[in-house]
Amino acid sequence: MIHVLALSLKWEPELHGIVVLALAVILLPGSIYLLLATNLGGRVGFLIAVAGLTGWMAVMGIVWTIYGIGLKGNAAVWKVKEVVAGDIAASPNPALDGFPKGWKKQKLDDPATAEGAAAADPALAPPAASGKQGLYTGSSDYIVIGAYDKGGERYFPGWNHPPDFLAIKHKPHFLAVQVQKAVKQTAAPGQAPPKPRADPSAPVTTVVLERDLGSLRQPAAVFTTASLILFAVSSYVLHYRDKEAWAKRGMEMEPVGRGPG
Repeated sequence: MIHVLALSLKWEPELHGIVVLALAVILLPGSIYLLLATNLGGRVGFLIAVAGLTGWMAVMGIVWTIYGIGLKGNAAVWKVKEVVAGDIAASPNPALDGFPKGWKKQKLDDPATAEGAAAADPALAPPAASGKQGLYTGSSDYIVIGAYDKGGERYFPGWNHPPDFLAIKHKPHFLAVQVQKAVKQTAAPGQAPPKPRADPSAPVTTVVLERDLGSLRQPAAVFTTASLILFAVSSYVLHYRDKEAWAKRGMEMEPVGRGPG
């Protein structure tokens, strides 16, 4: 039986994690509670242990929330909204009205452009395993020839240009990546591969992407809020017990009045 349990812990990551977590709770907070309960009593020791644990968790959660580490949600990504082959004016997307007027041209070596082009690749040349049909068979069949950026400004509800620390909302952020079919070139023997170039006679394909801001800090913020609430409740109960103890102690120390002589 012991050998079977040892093999299960070794080969089952979920069971291994549960056992490790249970042992950590028993040995770390459990040992602290045992010492407090021995000296102060079960109830008071439990309240102090909970207050200390939740206070430490709240501080840790604040650090996680500020720096976007620890308990993380979904990171911000570019999501493909539309693929326009040919004339972009034929698109019904209102964000493309008057394109490229109102859009800011981006450099091809800009990190946002590279990230957007990578996000557009599955829509332009879907993997064979996906079963989808794209405009190209592979990422080497096209060249990124331009990128345009629009939106993404930060604001506060009802206030378009607040200070940065108050700008908690974002306007929709779009990125238009334009690609063109690549010219097939043959490398000369013993020479470096030729630099890829686009076919000027091929139609331009525009991929419209919208920035999904994700929820990177949301789990940490919820964790912090819950920890602060538990810390406040346990601290209040401890303070209330102290007030009751002080009141009883004051009554016991009051001198007994003498009756009428």
